[in-house]
Amino acid sequence: MSAFVGIDVGGTFTDLIVYDAASATTRAVKVPSDRAAPDRAVLAALRLADLEPQSLRLVVHGTTVATNALLERRGAHTGLITTEGFRDVLELGRTTRLVPNSLYDPYFRRPAPLIRRRDRICVAERMEADGTASRALDTAAVEAAALTLKAQGVESVVVGFINGYRNAAHEREAAAILARHFAHVTLSTAILNEIREFERFSVAAINGYVMPVMAGYIGRLTRALHAACPGAGFYTVASHGGLLSTATAAAQPVRTVLSGPAAGVAAALHLARAIGVTNLITYDMGGTSTDVALIAGAAFPLKRETLLEGLVIRLPQLDIHTVGAGGGSIAALDAGGSLQVGPESAGAVPGPAAYGQGGRQPTITDANVVLGRLGAGQELGRSLRIDAAAARAALDELGRGLGQDAAAAAAAVLRLGVAKMAAAVHEISIARGFDARDFALLSYGGAGPLHAALVAEEIGINRVIVPPAPGAFSAFGALCASLSKDRSRTVLAPLDAAGLVAAEGMLAEMLDAVRAEFAADAAEVAALVEERQFDLRYRGQAHELPITVPRGATLAEVTERFEAAFERQFGRRDSGRGVEMVNLRVVGRIAIEAPAWPAPGGGSGLPAGRRLLPGLATPCAVWSRADILPASRIAGPAVIEEMSATTWLPAGWMLSLGAIGQMELVRLAGGKT
Repeated sequence: MSAFVGIDVGGTFTDLIVYDAASATTRAVKVPSDRAAPDRAVLAALRLADLEPQSLRLVVHGTTVATNALLERRGAHTGLITTEGFRDVLELGRTTRLVPNSLYDPYFRRPAPLIRRRDRICVAERMEADGTASRALDTAAVEAAALTLKAQGVESVVVGFINGYRNAAHEREAAAILARHFAHVTLSTAILNEIREFERFSVAAINGYVMPVMAGYIGRLTRALHAACPGAGFYTVASHGGLLSTATAAAQPVRTVLSGPAAGVAAALHLARAIGVTNLITYDMGGTSTDVALIAGAAFPLKRETLLEGLVIRLPQLDIHTVGAGGGSIAALDAGGSLQVGPESAGAVPGPAAYGQGGRQPTITDANVVLGRLGAGQELGRSLRIDAAAARAALDELGRGLGQDAAAAAAAVLRLGVAKMAAAVHEISIARGFDARDFALLSYGGAGPLHAALVAEEIGINRVIVPPAPGAFSAFGALCASLSKDRSRTVLAPLDAAGLVAAEGMLAEMLDAVRAEFAADAAEVAALVEERQFDLRYRGQAHELPITVPRGATLAEVTERFEAAFERQFGRRDSGRGVEMVNLRVVGRIAIEAPAWPAPGGGSGLPAGRRLLPGLATPCAVWSRADILPASRIAGPAVIEEMSATTWLPAGWMLSLGAIGQMELVRLAGGKT
C-alpha cells in the first residue's frame, strides 16, 4: 500500500495527484468539477488515475462543498433553540455591515440570517457568567420546541445558550432531547467555547446550516471509496491547514470552509522547508478565484476570524485573502461602458469560450488564448483542448464594445485582472507592514503561472517560484497537512505572573483533552506537536490579537510578542498599559507521511517550438517543462507548457530550475514586459 492520493475540489476543476512512496514519483489528473454532485468528479478523477485498489493507502481531499453551500444559500432548513431574550442575537450581530466595501452603498441590504426568526425558539434557562445555573433548563419546553421545529420542516437544529462557554451543561441536556428528533444537532460550545454570544451563535448556525449537505457528501464519498479501496484511510483538509477525520468533517463542517486554499498553503510550507525559503507569498489562481496568503518565518499564517458574505466565522483558520479573479472570470462592459472582470465566473460548464463547451462570454483564459500565451489546440489537463477560434470570437465581440480589436481587448482584460490580483497581494503584505520585496511569490493553480510574473512586477517582487505540477499543487498539499485538533477556553484575566501560572494549568488540561481525542481516533499520540495561542489585548480594549506563545515563555517574553504584533498591525505600542488574556487555545498536530519532492528529470534541453505572439516582432520559444534541464537558462519572452498549467515568462525575466524541479523566475535589473 504505497499510493497516497491528494484531491482538490475546486469550483472549475477537480485536481488529483498520486504520490507513490515506493518510487517517490507523482502524477496528476485534472477533470471538470461537478457543482451539483462534487463527489462524482472526485470518483471520476480516481478512475482516470487508474490506481490498483490494493495499492491505495491514504486519500486526503480539500473541498469547497461547505463554502458553496454558504455562498449560494443551499444549506439545510435550520432551527435555533436559545435562552429567553436572545432570539434575535443572530439578527442584531455587531450592528455593523460585516460586508467589505459596503459602507458607502446607500442601497445596501444586510444578508438575511441563515436561520429565520420563525425557526428561532426561546426556552427558559439561565447560566450565569461565573458558570452557576440560576435557572434550570425547562426540558418540557425543549421537547415542545423540537416538535414545533419538526413540524416546520427543520432538518438541523442549533443549541446556543447565554454563557454556555462557562458551563455547557444546559446545552448538553438540550442536545440529548433533540437527538431523539433530529439527525443533525449542533452545540455552540462544541464548535466555539469562547465568550461573545453573537460570534458563538453565528459559527454554530453556519455549522448547522451546512451539516446535512456536508454529511451527505462525506457519507457518499466515504462509502464509494471504501467499496473501491477498502484499506485506504480518508481525511479532509480543514480551514486551519490540518486534517479532519471523516466523523469530524461531517459533524463540524464549518471547519472546512477554507479547505481547498488551506491545502495549498500546507504544500507551500512543505516546499519552503525543502528549498530553504522562510518568506513566501502564496498566489493560487484557479478557474473561479485567486487566493493569496503571506508566510513569514516559515509559520502558518493563522487568523481568528473570517467574514464571508456577511457571516462571521470565528475559528482558527489560515489567513487567506480571496478575490474574484480566476481563469474563468468573465469580462464584460458595465452600464457606463467600462470594462469589468469578475467576480462572475464561467465555471467548468460551459466554461471559457476556449474550452469549446458552449461558452460564449470572454474570460481571462480566452484573453490568454488571443494573446498566444495559451496555444491553439493545446491540451488542458488531458480533458480539454483549446478552441482558439471560439476565444477570438468572444474577444472580438468585447472589443467592438470597447472600440478595439480582439488583441487590444485581451490585453485590457489581462491588465485589469492582474491589477485585481496585485491588489490582493498588496492587502496581505504592504498594507500590513511587510515589505513585499522581502518575499518570493509562489505561484500555483491552473492559471497562476500564466500571470505570476505580471503580478510580481505590479507589486515590486523580483522572484517567482513555480512548483512541480502547479495546477495540482493544492491537491499535493492535501498530502502535506497534519492531523489537527484544537481546544479553547475563555479566561478574562490580567496577564501577570499569577495569571500566567493559571494559564499554564489550563493549557495543560486542554492539551490532555486533545491527546484523548487523538487517541480515540487511533492516531499516534506520541508524535503530537502542540501550538499554544493566547488571545491578548490592552486593558480597556474590545478586541484582541492571537499570539503564538512557546512553552515556558516568561511574562516579559509573552508581553513582548503581543506588543510587537500590535505595533506591526497598528503602528504603535502602549507599553506600560496593562495586558489582558481573553482566550487560551491549544492546537495539536500529528504529521502523516509527507511526500518527497521528485528530483528534476532529464529532458532534451531544447524548446518544443516557436510561436508568434501579438505585439512581438519575432516568435518566442515554447517549451515543454519536461525538456528543461538543471543547466538551462531561459530568457523571456517564452511559454512553458505542462499538463496542469502554463507559465508565461515575460521579457526581462530569466528562468532556471531549482533543486527539487521548481522553476525559478528572476526579474532582471530594468526588466520590462
